[in-house]
Amino acid sequence: MMSRFDNVTVELGSQKGREMKLQGQCQCGRCKATTQGPMESRELRPRICDCDYCQQHPSAIISHPEIITEIAVDSPIYVATNGSGQANFYHCQECHQLLAVGAIFDDVLLGAVNGRMFGDLAQFGEPIAIQPWKLSPQEKAARWPTVWGKLQLPQPSI
Repeated sequence: MMSRFDNVTVELGSQKGREMKLQGQCQCGRCKATTQGPMESRELRPRICDCDYCQQHPSAIISHPEIITEIAVDSPIYVATNGSGQANFYHCQECHQLLAVGAIFDDVLLGAVNGRMFGDLAQFGEPIAIQPWKLSPQEKAARWPTVWGKLQLPQPSI
């Protein structure tokens, strides 16, 4: 079954395969994301963070250790870091939308993608409020590889 939103495609596999493929883009359309995984989109619960950084860059972060997200760009991306400097926040340089957050673990870039790039958040499960700023750097480093999937993106320009 396929559902279309403005510039967004959601493909849901059969119940047997349960293969999900989401395609979307940033606000200006210059950065495109494709997220795939062995689940249905409603099984992913967007995480809404209440830290100052995330409130300035609205997002609904989705991830799962079994998903792969690829971001392709027609515009450079830039990187900012969080308070502890452990994770990178990837943004479209043109519209400044947060695309994804990630960090390297065992030479592999793991991360989570901004679900707002895929249109209507109603296609996902119930959002979860999170407060990662309350975790120690060690707790963050231990948690992220258990909840983040693989992230593929071009080299940032800055």
